[in-house]
Amino acid sequence: MGKIMEKYDPKTKTIMMLFVFLVIGVIVGLILSFGSLSILHRRIGGIDQYQDIWHGFSTNFIFETIFISINLSLIAGLLWSYKKDFKNTQSPFLLGLIVFLLVLFIQSLLSLPILNILISIMSIGPRLGIYNILLTYQSAIFSIIANFFETIALVILFHLSNE
Repeated sequence: MGKIMEKYDPKTKTIMMLFVFLVIGVIVGLILSFGSLSILHRRIGGIDQYQDIWHGFSTNFIFETIFISINLSLIAGLLWSYKKDFKNTQSPFLLGLIVFLLVLFIQSLLSLPILNILISIMSIGPRLGIYNILLTYQSAIFSIIANFFETIALVILFHLSNE
């Protein structure tokens, strides 16, 4: 990939790399969300009793998983870039950015909807019922919006970091 990228100017390289990381994030997000919904479907024993809320729940679940996967992909790209630069410069600032991005990566991993849903089902499912958990998650549009804005911030950081 290095030889291919050498013939492009830095701005074009940045846009191409950003596009690749976004596409990887979307693909991983789709695979992860549909796989997770399948696991969840088996775990709760079908969706017949949850039919009235399943569509809204699954739509929110898919979008949030995609945004988080995009974020994870962008963070991984930034980590790769900063690690490469840190090897050359040994800059304490870059080390701080790497640590910050590692923490953000872990936070994004722990934000994946399937983890939240499965933990909720295991911990409060018997008391509240799965219907209430799915209904509550269905209305979690602010979580999707927060992840969307995180994606925008990471795109900006990626672009600025590669100029």
